[in-house]
Amino acid sequence: MQPVSTVESPAFRQFVSMITCSGGTQQMGRKTFSNYLDKEYSKVESELKTTFEGLDYIKAALACKRIKGRHTYDVIAAEIDHIHSLYGLSTKVTATVTDNGSNFVKAFQMYQPESLSGDDDDEEDEEVTFTNVADVLDTSTEEGIVLPPHLRCASHTLNFISCSDVDKWLLSNPGTKGIYRSATAKCTALWSKASRSTLASELVGDLVGKKLLVPFSTRWNSFYDAVARIVEIPMTDLSTISNRLELKCIGEREFQFLREYCAIMKPLTVALDVLQGEENCYYGTLLPTIEVLMSKLLEIKEGLQAIKT
Repeated sequence: MQPVSTVESPAFRQFVSMITCSGGTQQMGRKTFSNYLDKEYSKVESELKTTFEGLDYIKAALACKRIKGRHTYDVIAAEIDHIHSLYGLSTKVTATVTDNGSNFVKAFQMYQPESLSGDDDDEEDEEVTFTNVADVLDTSTEEGIVLPPHLRCASHTLNFISCSDVDKWLLSNPGTKGIYRSATAKCTALWSKASRSTLASELVGDLVGKKLLVPFSTRWNSFYDAVARIVEIPMTDLSTISNRLELKCIGEREFQFLREYCAIMKPLTVALDVLQGEENCYYGTLLPTIEVLMSKLLEIKEGLQAIKT
């Protein structure tokens, strides 16, 4: 992942000269090495194309490309279509999985074959939309783009449920709105203090033998893990920590709420860990994982102790 100019660095060249091999070492300049990379890339690309011609099913990493400028739906559609065409896969891709980004969703909605875009019988019920004539006429770059059926990432969808949907429900329900806000506010104060102050972090570690986990926005499970770590701490120790750090203490009702929150959300975190795993995460694990998640949540619903307002 270093720039090609690295091959001309004195330190790098000295390092390479120390490597012993039967054929000796060849020192290449930036231009020579760039040409070598281009030739090797073309060679692999050609081999892939030849291999794909005789295959019905394909599993390979085809591109990791930076898109410059705005990531609009039409730009994304053109890039995906170009990659499919480059490897002769336009008629072989059965489906494409993306996250729930609106630009991805719209790209696949706008460039679906007519046979997949919906029944003609439903057209009368659709809302009338007006289109800019100039946009319609400017189709020279988009002509012929056809994308395969679209599937939304199950992990990303579960992430939305676990953070956005649950958050909205808790804040819209009169019975949970107040306690949810107060409990998470006190947790946030603890996380903030422990992450910004070495003394505060050491205080927690000395008292309970573990450090607090601080959630980060790119992975929802980190919020659950951080709350679960707080719930593991006895109430008396939590009060001592809060008093020593001059923070508001978590009350008994708030502590009970956090415990029940973790009990409810734990099956969801386990499902996300399975679906987001880098090993043994196959397409066939999706439905069984969802089925087990639903059954676990139904079991919890039956025995959950309601919080009294």
